[in-house]
Amino acid sequence: MSSTQDPPAEASRLRGHLRLPGAVALAITIVVGSGALVLPGIVYGQVGDAALYTWIAASAATVPLLVVFARLGAAHPGAGGVAGFAQAAFGRHAAAGVEVLSLGTFGLGIPAIALTGANYLTALPGLTQVPGPAAAALLLAGAAGVVAVGVSLSTRVQVVLALVLTTMLLVIGVLAVGAGEPAQHLPPPEPGAVVTGVLVIGAVFFAYTGWEMLSFTTEEYADPRRDFPRVVAISFVIVVVMYLLLALGVQTLLARDDSEALKAPVRALVAESVSPGAAGVVAVLGVVIIAANLIGAVWGASRLVMSSAREGLLPRALARLGGAAQPRRAVGACLAGFLAVLAANQTGLLSLSELLTIAGQNFYLLYLVCAVAYARLFRGAHRVFGIAVTAVLGGVAAFAFSPAQLAYCAALLLAGAGAAALRSRGAARTPRTGERS
Repeated sequence: MSSTQDPPAEASRLRGHLRLPGAVALAITIVVGSGALVLPGIVYGQVGDAALYTWIAASAATVPLLVVFARLGAAHPGAGGVAGFAQAAFGRHAAAGVEVLSLGTFGLGIPAIALTGANYLTALPGLTQVPGPAAAALLLAGAAGVVAVGVSLSTRVQVVLALVLTTMLLVIGVLAVGAGEPAQHLPPPEPGAVVTGVLVIGAVFFAYTGWEMLSFTTEEYADPRRDFPRVVAISFVIVVVMYLLLALGVQTLLARDDSEALKAPVRALVAESVSPGAAGVVAVLGVVIIAANLIGAVWGASRLVMSSAREGLLPRALARLGGAAQPRRAVGACLAGFLAVLAANQTGLLSLSELLTIAGQNFYLLYLVCAVAYARLFRGAHRVFGIAVTAVLGGVAAFAFSPAQLAYCAALLLAGAGAAALRSRGAARTPRTGERS
């Protein structure tokens, strides 16, 4: 018999009512974040007109990873996301390790997004005097509030925000390309330029992360086997078109040595293609992007917390569903953790660059975990494909990550696996109700 403290399965199981339009909107808002506002300028400053090749190469490199996510999410839907894939492939102990790695990733990355968004929020009229930490906390609390209210409201908000940010970024890109000289619309068609662009692919890869967080929402799909691959494909096409237009607009309209192009390329595009006075719209766009990004991120993180509680890694009370069948306790726990990280940032324990660096490397390793799980779960040509993706990702990690970075991630994985092992041993030694000791 289950302990009275354990919620029944139906009390912690999310209803599957997320359909294609809302799921696509959620995917777009999870993927498109602050990187869309700054990375086009950064890579343009690094490689000039070859920058478009960088974005094309990053888009192409993402396709194998998305194939992995799409097939895994369709075959193994659940609130555990990446950890659920690991559990299907390697068992509960491995999944617990991935859960701790994911919690460590979201717990640092999401507050970093909020700190970035605070810069845009405090640029709005009437909010310039609001302290940055307070603005970040406000953004996090607002996102958590939207998610806690229920899927119906969250989905409607995400659809509206996705439409706004997608339309605005596409319009800015089109206006910028149209305002430039036709001869400048394409990068040099030379092998050397292609190589130059491809070699800095890592500079923009951050802009293509987010689909791994989408995997934590598949339990809420009405038909995950049919819709999850479609969501991944549709959102990918929209995001790629958006990024390529912005990148092309930057190198078409802006000078490579323009400092404004480096630090605020989208604002510079609006100023050049529309008018300097219209550049203020970028502050609004930034708030929209970050707000949408945070809602999607909190949505995914709360499902991870709920799933981990269901499995016993976290307190089981966090798995209970509240009003509107939402894991409000899990959402509240996420918000408390994020605010604690903001406090650590303000005391100097964790800088914004450290938050982004640690979260970025952990996100990369989650991709690697998915590739390994894919190679384990599928057979034939799919297994060969999974092994090839694993080899490439693993080789990059071995060369690009420092021993300290890899040791930190290994410690998180071992901590989770160890906790699960101890819990299973304790459960095996505890006699069930009605049994003799």
